[in-house]
Amino acid sequence: MAKYEWDTSCADLELRRLGDGFEQRDFINFARVLAMGYVRAQADVHIETGSLRASMDMDVTTSTSDRWEGHISAGGTSSGEKNPVRYAASEFFGTYPKHGGAPNHSYFRRLGWNPFGGAVIGVPIEDDMLGPVTSFFSRGRNTPHPEAGQG
Repeated sequence: MAKYEWDTSCADLELRRLGDGFEQRDFINFARVLAMGYVRAQADVHIETGSLRASMDMDVTTSTSDRWEGHISAGGTSSGEKNPVRYAASEFFGTYPKHGGAPNHSYFRRLGWNPFGGAVIGVPIEDDMLGPVTSFFSRGRNTPHPEAGQG
């Protein structure tokens, strides 16, 4: 017969740490993943006029102890010759054979989002985000435990 024992004497310390929320290093790791996604999307945009690439933007919209949210967008203001909003939509959903047709021209495909339901190239951004999130939760191994003589 197997016997299992758990030491929960310091569980309150770990719960307090989790309740305190994200630290500065977590925000840096989340932003790093967002920046990597932005670079991937920039690399997937073909350049004819530069309008679409110039219109791409990334932004962290929420950064609190219990929530982080960032966005990558395309189609904002640009000094290019085409209307960036219309251009972004036509390129993203377009099927023009000159540029590979659907879904080869989805500039967010390497981020795990393909509107055509086709194959995703590379690692979806959700999988990239697992590293920083796992780091936040697993840091509890380093929480000092006074009862065990570690604090």
